Amino acid sequence: MIKNPEVKQLKDEIRRLKARISELEKTEEELKKAERELTRNEKIFRDLVELLPQTVYEMDLRGNFKFTNNYGIQCFGYTHEDIDKGVNFFQLFIPEDRERVKQNIQSILDGTALKGNEYTSLRKDGSTFQSLFYSNPILHNGKPVGLRGVVIDITDQKNAERDLKNSRDQLRNLASHLQSIREEERLIMAREIHDELGQVLTALKMDLIWMQKRLDTEQTDQLKKVQSMSDLVDMTIMTVRRISTELRPGLIDDLGLPAAIEWYCGEFQNRTGIKCDLDLDEKEHILEQDRSISVFRIFQESLTNVARHSKATKVHAHLQFDDSTLKMEIRDNGIGITEDQINSPKSLGLIGLKERVNPWGGEVIISGVHSKGTTVKVILPIKPGKIA
Repeated sequence: MIKNPEVKQLKDEIRRLKARISELEKTEEELKKAERELTRNEKIFRDLVELLPQTVYEMDLRGNFKFTNNYGIQCFGYTHEDIDKGVNFFQLFIPEDRERVKQNIQSILDGTALKGNEYTSLRKDGSTFQSLFYSNPILHNGKPVGLRGVVIDITDQKNAERDLKNSRDQLRNLASHLQSIREEERLIMAREIHDELGQVLTALKMDLIWMQKRLDTEQTDQLKKVQSMSDLVDMTIMTVRRISTELRPGLIDDLGLPAAIEWYCGEFQNRTGIKCDLDLDEKEHILEQDRSISVFRIFQESLTNVARHSKATKVHAHLQFDDSTLKMEIRDNGIGITEDQINSPKSLGLIGLKERVNPWGGEVIISGVHSKGTTVKVILPIKPGKIA
């Protein structure tokens, strides 16, 4: 016969068991609900992934594909059957890139955050395309079990970049060619003006002197007119010489770049009233003609900009050579050029300055400080053995 305390204890145990069973049933229902929600969310995720115009993939630590969307199937040329049979991740890259792919995968698994990596991808049929891979580790209990990522076909982008670079190179080559033609034309014009027009004016001057000697001292009006004409011819001869020299300073060919800069600085100061101080390297330098002309034109155009825009009262120029580089700096005390003016696509003159040294890998740096002036720096590599 069961005693009352034992019956009470048994009933309590039954109640606890029923409560536990109820909790387990509730938990099971919640798990089933969570599984249904997970399945639904996974389907939504898969549907969204299938809509993406990029390859989405998952792979295990051995590199075997576990999943890819339809775009990935089409992009790389494999079939779902191929994926089921086994496609290794490294089959998607040309042999030359595979070692780098391994290193990047290991870095990602080690926790290094990498940006997109560019590779040459390999399709099943052997054709290739340029690709950009973004990958993250798949973690389980805090440990990596694979990789998940996105692949973007950047072939069109690379082709556009290449075409843009080719166009830029062609434009630069054209600009360089046009500058060479312009300098040749300036040289021809300078010679023609100096030789032809200069000779005619000199002959006219001699004729006026001849006439002046043959006029009587009483013919004062005629003598004044001849003298006036002679003065006008002298002024014209000086103008012709100035124009001819500005078109192509003979000093560049005869005495070199520093002498030409020194001459132009004096001409600029006399013409504009803006004081021009020079700090020239005292060593003798032999610089090939094309580079000398380009640096002189930068100097000339920089001073022209000072006269036109800067409202400066003083300019300081510094020219220095070392074994491999020419450095020139032109600094004024004017209003200062702004960043907007420097970067404006309409500032064709400034673009022209920079392009003048581009064929030799040179650099022109333009900067300004408000109310303190503008600085133009030129850095131009010099061929070895060109400095004496």
